Amino acid sequence: MKIAGKNTDEQWFALKARLQSTPSQALWDSAFSRFYRKRIDTRYLNPIASIRDTQSGEGFAIAALFCSLIEFLESCERGYNFRFAPAAQLLPHEYNQNQASGYFKDFLRDREPFKTLVPAALVDSFYRDVRCGLLHEARTKGTWSISSASSAGILVSQSATRITLFRRQLVPSLETYFADYRNRLLKNPNIQEAFIRKFDFLCTP
Repeated sequence: MKIAGKNTDEQWFALKARLQSTPSQALWDSAFSRFYRKRIDTRYLNPIASIRDTQSGEGFAIAALFCSLIEFLESCERGYNFRFAPAAQLLPHEYNQNQASGYFKDFLRDREPFKTLVPAALVDSFYRDVRCGLLHEARTKGTWSISSASSAGILVSQSATRITLFRRQLVPSLETYFADYRNRLLKNPNIQEAFIRKFDFLCTP
């Protein structure tokens, strides 16, 4: 089964065995590049790149892809797998639909650079009016709008009448996050254990 581009579950388990028997930063960097980034690039960032200059609804599509990616990134941080089930039926390292919104919000509150790019007071609104608006109704809600304008590194701005999400800053912000995550993954055993759990989950049909 392919889980990251052309990389398969068998290749993951082979690399996992080496990560556990003879771990090194080079091996962890390989895991990051071959599986984590390859999965995200092929399923999210490459599609975003292909539509970003279409000038016909691209902002909504890019923001929707971004919002659908965030929960995956946070679940990788924790090494948890989503299962649609009551809380009493969840196994260790699983979460359900009632906890999913918390994963999304925690990512924006806690992870670099989003914790400084999205004002804490707007995190709940971002989830409700951007994420849920886009994924459930194909629109932003409240006073949120999506802009294709350049923003000098600003992701979210707020005025008296409007909150603006600058979609051109989404991918650069993600790249900053990926660099930070990679650095932590290469050094932190807890993040490494979470990574292994997550990719083991991804190999389960």
